[in-house]
Amino acid sequence: MSRRKAARSSGSRVAVVVLLLIVAALSAALWRIYPEYQRLKQRRAWPTSHPAARGVGQERAPTQQGQPTSATATLHFARVVEGKLRLVAVPRELPPGLGVARASLEQLIEGDIPSGCERPLPLGTKLRGVTVADGLATVDFSRELLTKFRGGSDNEGVTVYAIVDTLTSLPTIESVRILVEGKPASTIGGHLDLSAPLKFDGELVMK
Repeated sequence: MSRRKAARSSGSRVAVVVLLLIVAALSAALWRIYPEYQRLKQRRAWPTSHPAARGVGQERAPTQQGQPTSATATLHFARVVEGKLRLVAVPRELPPGLGVARASLEQLIEGDIPSGCERPLPLGTKLRGVTVADGLATVDFSRELLTKFRGGSDNEGVTVYAIVDTLTSLPTIESVRILVEGKPASTIGGHLDLSAPLKFDGELVMK
């Protein structure tokens, strides 16, 4: 009987040791997993706009090349100040769907006019095309830019620099060349030389 009791006692000790080893192994595993579990739980509690929550439980939408994004340009409208025609700088968010250079000029020609201002380009002028390369914007207008010009040096300066200053407000444009019906325009009213590209000039812009 004593041998049987000794065997049972020895078996019990082995079982206890095995159980303790299993508990120790589970504890070690939980010790490693628990911090990560806490971090994951915290991330799921964040709003989806939180930077650290992006990519948790959802896929990011792929970025499409050429996808239109909103941008802001500084448009330049005409205004009479103390009897002189000047330019007023107006920041405006551009609608998506067009290149920013084209969109800014379309807004100048056809967009909303600020209170107290008027359009700087002759009535009926249309934008035929615009290209941008190496910081130079080449802009092509319809014949109305010349045929419906009202005359006067101030008016010519406002017309030209409304175009130039608006486009050079964009970070990718440093200078502007003006065409009419696809051909270089030497001048609009005889007071400004357009044979070379023009850069920003704030002389006519109201401070």
